[in-house]
Amino acid sequence: MIDSGGGLGLRNISFAIIFLFAFYGTALVKSINRSFILLYFIFLISLVPGLSVSLVNPDVSLISSSVWIISFLLIPVFFLYIYGSKINKKTFVISGTIFAGLIITLFVGRVFGLTYINNVNDYIKERSNGFFGNKNFLSGDILPNVYFQGTLSLIICGVLCFECKNYFSYLTILIALILAPSRFGFVILLIWALIVFIKKSYLRIFFVPFFLAVVFWGLYNLPFGKELIGIFNGQSDGLEIRNGHIQSVFDEFKMHPIAMLTGEGPGSLFYSKGYGAYVDNIELSQFEYLRKYGIISFIAATFFYFWPLLGKKKNTFFLKGALIMYYFVSFSNPVLYSIFAMLFLTYTYVENFPNTSSITPNLKATKLLNPGLVKN
Repeated sequence: MIDSGGGLGLRNISFAIIFLFAFYGTALVKSINRSFILLYFIFLISLVPGLSVSLVNPDVSLISSSVWIISFLLIPVFFLYIYGSKINKKTFVISGTIFAGLIITLFVGRVFGLTYINNVNDYIKERSNGFFGNKNFLSGDILPNVYFQGTLSLIICGVLCFECKNYFSYLTILIALILAPSRFGFVILLIWALIVFIKKSYLRIFFVPFFLAVVFWGLYNLPFGKELIGIFNGQSDGLEIRNGHIQSVFDEFKMHPIAMLTGEGPGSLFYSKGYGAYVDNIELSQFEYLRKYGIISFIAATFFYFWPLLGKKKNTFFLKGALIMYYFVSFSNPVLYSIFAMLFLTYTYVENFPNTSSITPNLKATKLLNPGLVKN
């Protein structure tokens, strides 16, 4: 999450750890859910037309196109890693809390001019794909930006906080989203809190009035709140940019109708009215995927993403909620098919389907890797 762009070097270390645990996981997996294999295979096949368009496009290099599909190809590795590492929901919550703590620390350090923290911020700014300057709010306030490329991963962690009953972590993540700032992410987590507490009928009478009072106070008294109001009254520049993106995607399909089926390919450039420039990526994950891979692949990817919601395993309400909330927040940033998102999606498959969530050890392989785990 912290080093989604890879500039800090932490991502390479993470990959090394993932592959190590994935190798160990091969000893623990005996069977895999058929729907997972079938949907993943269909999903990969659906990428072929878009990739083919990129390969025959002289303006798109093999490296620039392949970088967009790495997260898809890593899904089998993530599957093995989940078994090998035994990660669980608490793992996501703890990771999110640490990440949120870093955002808050950097923000406070910049506000109060703490030299050491500012040096850390400058180091990250030079090497990370994110926003670490200053943001002008509609209220007239100017506050620091501490927005990592993986900031919206906190949505998943924040949702899972409720299952772990770790409300301290939830509040920490919520504060981090305010300070980053991520307006839409903040709203999504507030909505989720409302859903959870309304679901618990005995808390409705106490929580809902308090919740609404806090929200309205924040909207009209905090710089961040006035920024949220700006989204709904048309004053938000972010909303205007996204509308420009959407118009430009459909303009492309009007000019090149075949692209609606095949896509224009990963790594390809198109003119976006939102930025007023040629870009290879826009802030809306769903429309960007549609432009790159076409409608057929879009449908296949959507089925693959939401299939875990059909899992019949009990006690997965929060897991499925995290998947849905993350899908909604990806309308504001191109994070839906990021590496972290594909790791979490794979985890939901493992947890939601019985014959992938119950580990049946391959005893022979396990004995070779770790004799102590198998009794004679």
